[in-house]
Amino acid sequence: MGSDRIKSLLVRLGILLLLILTLGCSSINDLMQNGIGQPISTIIDQWGPPSRVTSDGRGGKVYIWEQWEGSGYGDKKLWSLMFWADSKGIVYQWR
Repeated sequence: MGSDRIKSLLVRLGILLLLILTLGCSSINDLMQNGIGQPISTIIDQWGPPSRVTSDGRGGKVYIWEQWEGSGYGDKKLWSLMFWADSKGIVYQWR
């Protein structure tokens, strides 16, 4: 992974953490819920390219953004955000 991509992922992770701290969890849910019904290209414009894309088993795709984060004590957690888009590229679910 290139250093520019790592920096970009860290910036997005920092923004997400800042949003969580300033808006609260229910507001983040509202923010992500606003992506439902939108073209996946809108999400990609906001978050950058996904880490990976896989089939949703229904003719659409699941777009996955992932980032490992550590606490500095040797343990790491995988942060992930997923959006499901139908065959026309319209988001119908997120997690």
